[in-house]
Amino acid sequence: AVEEFLAELRCPQESQNADISQTTAVKFLMARKFDVSRATDLFKAYMNTRVKEGIYNINPNEEPLRSELLSGKFTVLPGRDAKGAALALFTARLHRPHLTTHKIVLQAIIYQLDKAIESVQTQRDGLIFIYDMTNSIYANFDYELCVKILNLLK
Repeated sequence: AVEEFLAELRCPQESQNADISQTTAVKFLMARKFDVSRATDLFKAYMNTRVKEGIYNINPNEEPLRSELLSGKFTVLPGRDAKGAALALFTARLHRPHLTTHKIVLQAIIYQLDKAIESVQTQRDGLIFIYDMTNSIYANFDYELCVKILNLLK
């Protein structure tokens, strides 16, 4: 499955994916239970988001990403669900669309998701993304960002 995944993404139409490692391939394949077609779709959505938003290098120590990471808006929780899946929480009430950009929020999400899927258990058992709207108000809502997050995860 790994070789099929890599071959699919290394075809001439996908030239920007030429240097994908086997480790990366396994992460995306495990996320889709080794269904090569679904795993390549997930990888393409991930890369499309990064390209569209101009997210190439993520440095968690640089502002404004550092502040976004420390805000607690998006976090991978320390516990797991009953089946072992990691839990990722986006707290909508902490989102202030007028104080940040989609690029920064998506960088924070991608950075933390990339770190979360370094865990073999998370690769095997999955990750549950929770979009918590408790106590959020209209000013916290950002439809375009929601769509971008969903496209990243689908």
